[in-house]
Amino acid sequence: MLDTPEFSVSPSCADWRDDVSYGDIVLFRFPGAGRPAAARPAVRPCLVLDVETLNTRRCAVLVPAFPAHHAGASGRALVLRGRAEYGPAGLERPMRFPIRSRLIVPLEHDGFAPSKATGTPLVGRLCGDAVERMNVERARIHALRDIRAERACAHAPQRRGARRGRDFTVERRGRRRPIPAAPHSAIRSGG
Repeated sequence: MLDTPEFSVSPSCADWRDDVSYGDIVLFRFPGAGRPAAARPAVRPCLVLDVETLNTRRCAVLVPAFPAHHAGASGRALVLRGRAEYGPAGLERPMRFPIRSRLIVPLEHDGFAPSKATGTPLVGRLCGDAVERMNVERARIHALRDIRAERACAHAPQRRGARRGRDFTVERRGRRRPIPAAPHSAIRSGG
């Protein structure tokens, strides 16, 4: 089992974006299902499932937190039930993180909301068995991504000429017309 160091954020932290990593809990205005687009989403704790660089921008893969007692949609979820799990994460009650509800957000996004306790969006960090369960989900997501990428490369269209060792391509210019089907009474009369 991985031992994680005790989480602490100093209010004078120059830039929290440099310190954020997977396993952190941040406050973000996560869009809610069924809400109008004009409504400003409520601030909710989110699990940082991963931090990636996309087009030279650092982005966080966020998973929103929902109360653990709510019946969620079927699927994979990371659940923090005991006080020993949700306390160090900066949460006040048991929470559920549905892995399918991921959102990739640039770390410069204005949806990150500062916490009253820390002054930054960082409010806590997973520890103990919760880290292990999160790493299992991360590994599963990365494996599925690798499988999809491999399949995409394997099924990429190749030039026919390259397959047969030719250095040219045959291009058909004339429009092919389908041959009309013969009527079912196409018996020739011998007259």
